Amino acid sequence: MAAIEDELWKKIVSSYVVTGPSEAFPKIKQQALARALQEWTASCIQAHLKEIAVGKRFKETDWTIQFQGRKFIGAMREQEVDVSLGHPRAGLVLAVDPKHFQSRDSLGKNWKNGHNDLVAFATNLHERFPLCAIGGVISFPEWAATPQDRRQIYGICSRSIPRERPSNAPGKFEGFALACYNQNGNLIWPFNNSNSPLTPESAFTALANSLYSRTVAIL
Repeated sequence: MAAIEDELWKKIVSSYVVTGPSEAFPKIKQQALARALQEWTASCIQAHLKEIAVGKRFKETDWTIQFQGRKFIGAMREQEVDVSLGHPRAGLVLAVDPKHFQSRDSLGKNWKNGHNDLVAFATNLHERFPLCAIGGVISFPEWAATPQDRRQIYGICSRSIPRERPSNAPGKFEGFALACYNQNGNLIWPFNNSNSPLTPESAFTALANSLYSRTVAIL
């Protein structure tokens, strides 16, 4: 696992995750984990953006990614965005929605609907902000996913990327991450392809690159 993602996961997220299938996970804990995942996502993309911009004209305070949740008007409806970056001249330039499924029952019943919600999220915002770097995150504990679940999640999410040109495919993503963790709360990669574009490192780097090349480098 990439140093940035793993280091920030341990710092921000690991103390909030579910440690086993029998652990009680009331709503207050779910909300705390959701906030931690938002902060982790924003912090990882921010770190990659800073690396990309080394030696270039770049004032980080002008490009600070927010993770408190904001509402933006999309092409079809108002949209709540968990992780975002807006610019007074360019509008919305980064939007990411992390989703977490805490149990086998929750994952099995809801991940496809969650992915569909993410596609609608991307479509709504891309139609209004075609240059926006949009990402999705699906996070879950390793014991929540059966081998069939993992195959389906990987296959369907793989078809959601890449969106290389801002002129087409509004329902695709500039970056999409699968974030899985074990009973020790450590971020792991439970799929065969360690070089996959769905790893958090690859997804967050792709989002940072899109954000930089489409907006930061121009403005």
